[in-house]
Amino acid sequence: RKQREAGWDPQSPIPSHVPACISGAPDTSLESPGMTLASCRLPAALCMAISLLSLVHAAQAHPPHRGSASALLRLPLASGRLDLPDRRLRGGGGRKVEFKVQCKETEYGQNVAIVGGGDGLGNWKKPVTMKPDPFPTWKVTCSVDGEAEYKYCMVDGDGKIAKWEHKGKVNRKIKGDSDKTDDGSYGKIPGAPVHRPPPTGGPPTREDPTHGVHMGEAKVSMGSGQANKFDQAIIDGNNNAGSWRQKLEMVKDFFYDEKRAGEAGFDRDRPHTEHLASIAIYLHFLSTNQVACEEDGRHYRPNHHSMIASAIDEALNKVVKSPATAYLCRKIRPLLPSYSSDYTAQVPLTRIRDIAHRSDIPKWLKDDIKHNLQNKLHRCAGPEDLVTAERIWNNVKDMGDISGPFKEQMWVFMGELKEFFNAGALDDKINDALAKQEPDGSAKGLMENFFHEKHVGHAQSRLDAIGKLRTHFGNWFETADHGEVMQRTRLIDVGLEQYAFVQLAEAAAVCEEQSRGQGVDWGYLLDVARHALTNAMLSETADVAEAHSLIAEAEQIMGGDIDAQRVKPWLDRALRICTTFSDAMQKLFLERVLPIGSGLGVDHHAAAVFVEAEVRSNVLFQLSRILSAGIKTAKHQ
Repeated sequence: RKQREAGWDPQSPIPSHVPACISGAPDTSLESPGMTLASCRLPAALCMAISLLSLVHAAQAHPPHRGSASALLRLPLASGRLDLPDRRLRGGGGRKVEFKVQCKETEYGQNVAIVGGGDGLGNWKKPVTMKPDPFPTWKVTCSVDGEAEYKYCMVDGDGKIAKWEHKGKVNRKIKGDSDKTDDGSYGKIPGAPVHRPPPTGGPPTREDPTHGVHMGEAKVSMGSGQANKFDQAIIDGNNNAGSWRQKLEMVKDFFYDEKRAGEAGFDRDRPHTEHLASIAIYLHFLSTNQVACEEDGRHYRPNHHSMIASAIDEALNKVVKSPATAYLCRKIRPLLPSYSSDYTAQVPLTRIRDIAHRSDIPKWLKDDIKHNLQNKLHRCAGPEDLVTAERIWNNVKDMGDISGPFKEQMWVFMGELKEFFNAGALDDKINDALAKQEPDGSAKGLMENFFHEKHVGHAQSRLDAIGKLRTHFGNWFETADHGEVMQRTRLIDVGLEQYAFVQLAEAAAVCEEQSRGQGVDWGYLLDVARHALTNAMLSETADVAEAHSLIAEAEQIMGGDIDAQRVKPWLDRALRICTTFSDAMQKLFLERVLPIGSGLGVDHHAAAVFVEAEVRSNVLFQLSRILSAGIKTAKHQ
């Protein structure tokens, strides 16, 4: 706290503070109660010595392009103070600059990159790949000397430029004193001509996300903005429902209320795939606070929400299974609240009531909890309550004068509330399952093995543990009955899929790096690719028969001599699974996401990027990166 109040960072001291501490020169900005200049001279001297040694080492390892060590330190030191650069990249010249641009037009397997003048920007030859943070925002930090010109481009998995943001001679520019950019939309360079549709009409431009999204080779319509009958029923039902409970009940009524279903054209016995897609879109916007909830003036405890969720989930269990409906039901379930017996009890989440009446917290905190969280949660719960709870917790968790026992109870309550909204961490869910011995005795060893590999293993061993555990869950789901154990296990399965995505992203980065050198390690690529196919198959995003066939063939190839000629046809077959999934997402969501979003008042940008985000968050996206790296190597070999 004292370091923070003094503006002192022991890991990276501000250069102007160091000489002042050593020389004894008065610098009142550094002083604070209990922290004098004398008391910090020794650590200041140590920090200064370490900084100088680091700079000398950097100069020796990476000599500057111009000048000598004096150029690095900006000598002379006549003033007695070091005039060090404010921001430097380790081992390189220039200052650190964060570049940011918005782009949702990447094709499957592509990334946005930056390239420009200077070593840090690739000298107009080697693009620097950016990362989504989060998609469709792309960021990267590069080393820049003075002013520089640059452009953004799209690169394939092998790092080669697939498309420039603008083919003209106009470039983006960064000033010599800037340390970050916010370049707005990809393809819109200040001063560059903008391509617009002909005055008499014509196809929409790429700059207009309202009309189309480019994924793959074809441009697919996002709809005219006119909602169909069922989508309009969702919009009207939402507008007539204020609270989260009422909105969930509206969804439940499509499955159980004959009149409401008939008016909306919803087949309760055999729901149409496109209707389930619309429900998934709506619940996504609702659970992410894109659709506002407000109190309805009535008093319903959270157990009512849980019972509604149980009814919806039970109805989903009866939906006739196809690859599309199974995938959509899997998307809908995590968007519902928990219906564990802890929350279907007559008075759930009572811990917050005890917390609000504690005698060891100040009145302002007690009033905040009671009026803004406890009372609201118990009469009209909604996703906004989790936001309120996180705000209160973040405000008090680091306060030294707030009771420790209060913090312990508040932390426990935060876990309970996250579990109610199905927002808990994967480790917590698995630990809870182990404590309750769920879903069966055989799962215990597999979950413990997953934990072991998660903490000491590598990407391949973790993916193997995930695949075994998810396969066991999949077999258990076939015969399990509806209930809270089923819901909890399904949520663990979804969490495992998300963790597999992270591991596959790491593996994809390894394959891409190898493809830029001597070529990929075929054994490694095939191993991680078969794990990706296993997870896609278990998540209902890949054809089961084709995925099984590809996995078996990959294992057969790995058992002998591997060469590019043998692997290339396998790579092409596997890549078709990825493009098939991309096409399926377009068919399911593109024509209805924008009309629904518009009718609900959702931010236009959030609706426009829905499908792209859905594709890029799936394990098949990482598989496409792995396969693209292999195809690059196969072509060279």
